Amino acid sequence: MRLPYHGGRGGAGIEPYIRLRGQAMKIPAIPKLSKRTWALIVCVLVILAAIPGLGLVRFTTSHPFFCMSCHKNQEPIAMWAPSRAHPSSVGCVDCHTPEGGITLSHTFSASDDLMNQRCLSCHPTNPAGEQMDLDKVRIVKISHQQHEKEKALCIDCHRNVEHDKGTPRTNRPTMETCYQCHEAHPRTQACDTCHPINLVYTKK
Repeated sequence: MRLPYHGGRGGAGIEPYIRLRGQAMKIPAIPKLSKRTWALIVCVLVILAAIPGLGLVRFTTSHPFFCMSCHKNQEPIAMWAPSRAHPSSVGCVDCHTPEGGITLSHTFSASDDLMNQRCLSCHPTNPAGEQMDLDKVRIVKISHQQHEKEKALCIDCHRNVEHDKGTPRTNRPTMETCYQCHEAHPRTQACDTCHPINLVYTKK
């Protein structure tokens, strides 16, 4: 690029241009626009420049892929596999951030109180649900209502609902979890004491 001198007084004959393959191309002059128009252009450029930055903030504070870039190396590695209980649409922010928080950035926590609140935000009817009748029992006879009266938290029984350290992974409460509170119950009782009979005995 060069600026040739074409004569004239006070340098009035100077016109910037560039040479491309031996041909001179004049650099277009900055258009004369009103201040309001220039302000609008600047605002649009600022917004366009901010979009990638906001996307980066969103990704680094909300996307499970970014969380797993560190957590996937923590032992046991198998517990970071997708949950068998939750659908794939459930992400880290659904359980580890306060409800109604900032949209783009989040404060993460694994405290029992926060986890319990987030459980109830998706499963509000569970504390009042009963699975004591045979027609309502799925896997184990359990009174959520009774456990709520005893001030038990969801996480006390369902701590492995997302990250299960057991083998094999079930993401369901285990008998060992039950016996952490129910030590007095003998383990020699029949299976159908806690489990529905259609799971214990095979129909002929």
